[in-house]
Parts: sequence; C-alpha cells; structure tokens
Amino acid sequence: MSRLLIFTLLMAWSLPLHSHEPFPLIHLRVRVHLMQSNMNQRLQTTLTEMEARAIFEEVNDIWSQAGIRFELEAVDSLQALDLAPKKWFIKDRNWVKSAIPTNQFSPTAIDVCFVKDMGPNGFFYGEPVVVCETPEFHKVSGGADNPVARVTAHELGHVLFLQHRQERTNLMASGKNGVSLNPQEIKDARKRALEILGQTPQP
Repeated sequence: MSRLLIFTLLMAWSLPLHSHEPFPLIHLRVRVHLMQSNMNQRLQTTLTEMEARAIFEEVNDIWSQAGIRFELEAVDSLQALDLAPKKWFIKDRNWVKSAIPTNQFSPTAIDVCFVKDMGPNGFFYGEPVVVCETPEFHKVSGGADNPVARVTAHELGHVLFLQHRQERTNLMASGKNGVSLNPQEIKDARKRALEILGQTPQP
C-alpha cells in the first residue's frame, strides 16, 4: 500500500462524522429592538441586551449549517405606541404589529422586535420580525435548548423566503424546537441572503 493511500485513509478517518465542505460565510445585519410599554404589559419584554446578544449567538449556531451569520448592528429599547386593549376579533399579531413604531427601524439591517407575550410565538409578514419571549412549543429529538433563539431563527428563515414544513425536526416546522435544514432550504436561504445584500447568487 502506497504512502499516499495510507495518508489519504488516515485523513478520512480523522474527519468528523458530520464534516462537510464549509460554505463561504454570508453576513446579514440585524437591529434588535427590546419593546417597552407603559400601557400594555404584554408588549414590554423583560429581556436584557446581554440576553438578546446571547440569543443571537444561539441563532448563529443554528444558521451555521447554512453558512449564514446574523451580525448585531445595535440592540436598543423601543417604546410601543399607546393602543387601546386588543379586541377579541383582532388577530394578536396585527395588534402587536400596529403598536410598533417604524421610525427607529434600520435602513441597512433586518429589524427584530422582542415582546413579552402574544398569541403566535413569532411572526414575519414584512418588517419587523417579532418574537415572543414566552413561546409555547413541543420538544423534538436534537432540538434547540433555548426556545426563544429557535423561534428567532425560525422567523429569520421566513425573512429568507423559507416556508413552513411538516418534518418535526426541521427549523421551519411550526410549534416545535427542531433546527435542521435540508439542502434545498440551505440553497434557497443563501440565495435570498445574497439578494438582500445586493449580490448575484451563483447558479
């Protein structure tokens, strides 16, 4: 057996089981808004800046499988607009979104708002991303330990044009804590991330 063959075999055996060729890293900027409200306690998050930054470290751990990293442009406090209490016929997400002023949104970053409590765990249908700090979810094997980080990563998936999926362990499954992405989702998310940056995705 040649030395070259022996060296090749030893290198293959020494690789981690889940090793793969790394993607060129794509950086997307994010501005985090910690919502505050004097009138509606449901809107006032208890998260601190340190906790928000720790959440995004976990978000980036999840998204590392796609070679995408979310860089924090800033973490600030954002005072909610004074709204009347929500009526039963108004969807929670519509009421919450109407309470968020847009004058502090970033012109160069994805805006993410954290609130204390709301019906959905999070939502994104045009800026901003909104995340509840007390999400309800079902645990799955290999899922995220921090449900708030998982919800944030899930909603950022929607920013990258990913849709809900039925697979329980998938990041885009609703109401679970799964974190996996399939190859097509990774390809689609990276394509959209480059478009956000104004770059032409490679075919």
